[in-house]
Amino acid sequence: MGLKTRLIIAFLSIVILPIITAFGVISFFSYQLDQLNEEQNEEIDDVLSDINDVIIDNYQHLDDPELFFHQIGSIIEPYNVEIIITAQDNDVLIDSSEIEESNEEDFMFTMRQSQVQTLDGDIINIEIKSNSLDLTSNQSYNKIITTIIVSIGSGLLVLIALMIGWTLYISRTILNPLKQIYTATEEMTEGNLNYEINYTKNDEIGRFIKGFNIMRDHLKQSLHKQQQYEKNRKELIATISHDLRTPLQSIKGYVEGINDGIVQNEEMKKRYLQVILSKTEQLNRLIEDLFEFSKIDLDQLAMEKVLVNSKDYFDQLLTEFAIDLNQKETKLLVKKSVPSSVIHIDKKRIEQVFTNLLDNAVRYGASEIGIRMYESTEEKRLVIVISDNGPGIPEEDLSHIFNHFYRGEKSRSRELGGTGLGLAIVKSILEAHDGEITVESVEGNGTTFKLSLPTMTS
Repeated sequence: MGLKTRLIIAFLSIVILPIITAFGVISFFSYQLDQLNEEQNEEIDDVLSDINDVIIDNYQHLDDPELFFHQIGSIIEPYNVEIIITAQDNDVLIDSSEIEESNEEDFMFTMRQSQVQTLDGDIINIEIKSNSLDLTSNQSYNKIITTIIVSIGSGLLVLIALMIGWTLYISRTILNPLKQIYTATEEMTEGNLNYEINYTKNDEIGRFIKGFNIMRDHLKQSLHKQQQYEKNRKELIATISHDLRTPLQSIKGYVEGINDGIVQNEEMKKRYLQVILSKTEQLNRLIEDLFEFSKIDLDQLAMEKVLVNSKDYFDQLLTEFAIDLNQKETKLLVKKSVPSSVIHIDKKRIEQVFTNLLDNAVRYGASEIGIRMYESTEEKRLVIVISDNGPGIPEEDLSHIFNHFYRGEKSRSRELGGTGLGLAIVKSILEAHDGEITVESVEGNGTTFKLSLPTMTS
């Protein structure tokens, strides 16, 4: 039930239920009054009938009021009424109020009137009067007042009960959650992002709290990522000087050696120049990785995609890589032929992916690299599997190798000139192509990367 619906129900119940209760009580007592009036009417009729019988039997004593009143006194004694008996010419024969001098009440209401004909043929008028509409004085008034008081009291009790009940309910379902939200906000302000609000109802407040918790989780994750990012940046700043200084110092040393005449023959000079070239390439890789990372970090990794035939593109690309790897004394084995599919790629970026993966394999000691490609028709993807016979990746590092700046064994990574950005760049390029990359490796038994790219209908 929504918050708006609950508030409407609360308002209507507080207004309507007390009124219904009051009218219900009034209706009940009205029924009781009707029943009482019927009994009263029957009783009045019985009293009047008894008086008529007495008059018929004792009409000869009408000239003696006290004696006659003595005959009907036992009939009217239980009731607070006045009996007036008049002759046909309206002469008052008997007035009970004059006979009972102690009764000074003013009988205002005529309850019954009747006429009786005596055996002598005389017409006698009989009138029964009371100071209320009941035989018993003030009974109707008391009943009406009681009905009004009980009805109002019942309505008030229901109103109070509803107000207390709805106050407790709204306090529990609305005010308490709002208080928790306020507390959570204060906790978040103080840096505590683990304070979770527990609220299970699926109403407006529940949806708001759910959104609040999602926001808190996202903020927590964002803060964690920011902290990790800052940690990575600090680590990069701490290590980049070493990563750049080491090859620069080597280059400087070999250049000074050549300049100082230490090199005695062409073979030594050639060896020095080869080392200088290797360190220069290492520096180039470092700078290139940092440059690519800056593009990824600023979300400026440009893509110039074109439609190409996978067989034509990869046959040429792998031929070039085979020649390059052969110079590094590493074999490139292409297993089976490349399938012919239409793919939408940035050719230079995909070449960069292969360059990073193959260079990593060679750098870490692989002497043989196998590549197998096949098309998954069900998923409409071109799958590329790259395996090497290198030393493999430790199990504890497998889940982190695609993270920015992650380098497994730091001293070994520095020795080999890695920044920890190569595989992160590979993953970013593939994701920009709606592609995927996964890795499997057993330490000491090589590594296998599995790439996939979406294909299009040729």
